[in-house]
Amino acid sequence: MSRVDPRVKLFWVMLCTSGALIFVRLPWMAGLLLFCRLGTFSFGADRKALRGRLARFLPLFLLILLVHIVFVRTGTPLLFIRKYPIVTFDGLMRGATTLMRFFIILCSAAVMAGENTRRVLAAFSKMKVPYLFSFMLMIALRFLPTFSTSFSDALIALQLRGVELKRLSLVKKLRLYRDLLLPVVADAVVKSRVLAVVMEARGFGAMPRRTSYLEVRMTLRDWVLTGVLFVLGIVALGGYYFFP
Repeated sequence: MSRVDPRVKLFWVMLCTSGALIFVRLPWMAGLLLFCRLGTFSFGADRKALRGRLARFLPLFLLILLVHIVFVRTGTPLLFIRKYPIVTFDGLMRGATTLMRFFIILCSAAVMAGENTRRVLAAFSKMKVPYLFSFMLMIALRFLPTFSTSFSDALIALQLRGVELKRLSLVKKLRLYRDLLLPVVADAVVKSRVLAVVMEARGFGAMPRRTSYLEVRMTLRDWVLTGVLFVLGIVALGGYYFFP
């Protein structure tokens, strides 16, 4: 199903991200997580890249879980230290729900990252979205990996100069990242200016209407899948509010 119409994938992403914002109870969030996981595999997302992103964000996820456990004081106490509750049921559940929400967002991003940019632009055009808006959106998404690559190159350059990052304290690492942020942003600005010059040289926006060789069409399978997703979304939303 990796060749599903991009509009179906966008609708699936809308359902997953909307559910992640609406659902706050753990059983519903767990069901949404399973639904999102199945969709990630079905729509042909890059599993290796997704595992790499999860591994990079794992320390942040653990920190978020710890913050919820420490600062949420409501609910049944589960762990005491000298009669002082350290871990509560509500803190643990809210932390787990937040982690699932982040995981759903990463899975949704992985599905759209594996899609062809031109097919997405063609799908936006079929949805009557202004081409300038969709083009700006896709350029912004493509600049994120560029920004990440520039930051990684800057870190490698520092290591080649003899800076051992593993031996630096947390405070020194934060200062180092702060000092690297300015040249990385400057490099992104230079690349954006070059891109603007190239677009003007190729006559971007010269004509009021654009044509495209690539056409995307909704097949019978796409319509059926869209209908199934729509029904599942209505059933899940109704069940969440009528069966707490």
